Amino acid sequence: MMVRVTDFMMRVADLTVAVRSMHEQIIQQCTDYMLPSRGFEQDRDHADIAIAVTQHDIDHEREIGEPGDWSDPYLETLVVLRAIAEKGPSLGRVLFHGATIEYDGRAYIFTAPSGTGKTTHIRMWRKVFGSKVDIINGDKPLLHIDESSGEVRAFGTPWAGKENWQRNVSAPLAGICVVTRAVDDGSYPTDMGVRVVSGGGGGASAVDAADDADNNVIRVADEHGVENSCRRIGVDRALPLVMRQMYRPDDALAAAESLGLLDALLRHVPVYLLSCTISEAAVLASSKAML
Repeated sequence: MMVRVTDFMMRVADLTVAVRSMHEQIIQQCTDYMLPSRGFEQDRDHADIAIAVTQHDIDHEREIGEPGDWSDPYLETLVVLRAIAEKGPSLGRVLFHGATIEYDGRAYIFTAPSGTGKTTHIRMWRKVFGSKVDIINGDKPLLHIDESSGEVRAFGTPWAGKENWQRNVSAPLAGICVVTRAVDDGSYPTDMGVRVVSGGGGGASAVDAADDADNNVIRVADEHGVENSCRRIGVDRALPLVMRQMYRPDDALAAAESLGLLDALLRHVPVYLLSCTISEAAVLASSKAML
């Protein structure tokens, strides 16, 4: 049987994924995750997930995605990612939006709406800690959540943001940090305030007052005297912040499964809230709280 050049198989988040693609871009993007392929018809019989991309899938991605003049090859990469994210919850995997680093053998995710500064923050971690910090994925890691054991592992994926920071590795997830800006320059996403205060009521001051009472706030001033602070937050406050950064499947059963995985994630992985500037003080605050 002839193998199509656009058939390939890869291993991502400890899952075997067979793909029949229409364009070369997705193949190049997934190079670091490739397995030998015998062609899609044979690969699919041994795969955890099988994805045969059609033009309809690409056109649908264009309809539901962000507006823009996106090429078919680029949209196909999103089709494959979405297919994995839709089928992942039944296999104990969820797609997460966040920049993921590895420090001392453990993974830490910094998450925030796009444009808030999570990528900048992990750059600062690398500046402060040097070779002690490796990047697992710059934008979209997959999490394997074992509900029975409580173990959560963060995996690199081929979908890694514009910097393309990714490695085909994994590490146990030791913390999730929600990044906010200490100085509002007017460029916050419009829903960020809602995210920060959900469950606290009354606005940002209510969050500060509630957490200050716990005496668990790490505070470090930057070179301009602006305070950077990091604190662990409870499940009630963490729930809406973390849930918004997880992929929510369209399929009802998969969506229900993802909520079960979210519950396990919050029970076993601590969540922190970081208010920061672009500074080494931000790294000192977050690292002292999380490590």
